[in-house]
Amino acid sequence: MTLVRPAPALLLALAVWAVLPVAAQDTPRTGIFTTQFSERSPLSSPERMADVAHWDARQLEDWDIQTIEFQMVVPEAYTGDEAYGLLVFIHPYDDVDATNPRAFFFGRVIEDVLAEHKLIWVSYDDAGNPVMPNKRMGLALDAVHNVTRRYNIDADRVYVSGMSGGGRMTCMTAVYYPQVFTGAVPIVGSLYFREVPVPDDPELRALLREDPGDHAVWPQRLIRPGRRALERMAATQRWVLLTGSEDFNMPEMRMHFEHGFERDGFAHAHYLEVPGLAHAFPDADWFERAVVLLDAPLNEEAGDGPRLDPQQHREEDAAQRRLDAAERLIDRAPDRALRLLRRVDELYPDTRAAARARDLIVEIEGHSDPGRTNGEGEPDEELED
Repeated sequence: MTLVRPAPALLLALAVWAVLPVAAQDTPRTGIFTTQFSERSPLSSPERMADVAHWDARQLEDWDIQTIEFQMVVPEAYTGDEAYGLLVFIHPYDDVDATNPRAFFFGRVIEDVLAEHKLIWVSYDDAGNPVMPNKRMGLALDAVHNVTRRYNIDADRVYVSGMSGGGRMTCMTAVYYPQVFTGAVPIVGSLYFREVPVPDDPELRALLREDPGDHAVWPQRLIRPGRRALERMAATQRWVLLTGSEDFNMPEMRMHFEHGFERDGFAHAHYLEVPGLAHAFPDADWFERAVVLLDAPLNEEAGDGPRLDPQQHREEDAAQRRLDAAERLIDRAPDRALRLLRRVDELYPDTRAAARARDLIVEIEGHSDPGRTNGEGEPDEELED
C-alpha cells in the first residue's frame, strides 16, 4: 500500500483552521453581542426613502453604516440548518448600551422568549427619538439587509417593533415597507394613515398629557397606501398594538386600532392592553403574547393550530378588550365590572374571553351582599344589565 503524505502547505492550513475563532470557521455567532455592518440596503438611501414617504430628500440625514453599532441576540440553539424569524427593534434611546434587551424587559429573560419562538433580535444605536425619522427607519432596513445575509432568516417572519417614539417609527416602517416587514409590534406609541377621534370617555381623556378640547382628532401622520397596496397589507400583514391601561398614549393607540386597523379591515391586527402598565416596557410574558399573535396565521396555515377567520379574530380582540376593562373595575366598582362581564358573555359567547368572564361572574356573585334584593327574594333589577 502506498501512503500519500499531505503536502506541508495543506498541513499548515489545517492546523491554522483548527485554532481559528468559531466565527472564522463559518459557524454562525450566537448569544448577545454587538456587531457592525459594511453594506447599506438599496432601500435606505435618502432619495429612495423620500420617494416612498413623500419627503424632501435634501432635508434628510445620511449615514455611514460602518459607524453604527448593532446589538444582536441570537439563540444558542441556532445552527443555520433551520430558518429563524428576525425582529428589528427601534429604540427611543441613542446609546447602544441602553439597547440591550435585558435592560428593559422584566420578568422572564428575553433570551428565553426569543429561543422558544426561534427569533433573532437586532437593534441599533444612534437612532433615538432626536434622530431624523429617515435614519431611524433606514437603519431598520439596513439591519434586515445584512442579517439576512449572515443568517438563515424566514422571509415570512421579518418583524419590526419599538417602544414609545420607536413604536411610532415601527408603524411608519411597517406601513412604508410591507414588502420587507410582515408584522409589527408598536409598544406604547403608534401612528396611522387616517385621522382618528379623541375619545369622549372622561377616564380615557384623564390619561392624556394635554386636554385636546371638544370634537378633537388625532391627525393623519402617515401617507395612505394605494388601494391595492392597502388590500394586500390588510389581508397579510400582522399587527399587535401593545400598550398599558395607564399609558398616556393608550387612548390614541386604542383609537388607531378601532378607527384605523379595524375600519380598514386588517385581518390579523390585535390590540393588547396590559393592566396597570404606564408608559414603559411590558414584561417579557406580554411581549411573548404579541409574538404568538404575529406567528399565529403562519401556524394555522401549517396546521399547527386552530384556524380563525378574520371575523373571529376581531371578536376575540373586542371581547378581550372589554374583559380587560372589567377586570380593572372589579376591586373599586364591582357592580360596573359585573355589567361589563355579562356584556362580554352576551355579545361574544364563543370566545376565550367570554369563558373567563363567566368564571369571574360566578366569583363576584359569590362575594356579593346577599341582602341586595328587591325585597321579594329576587335580585334588584338595577343590578342586572
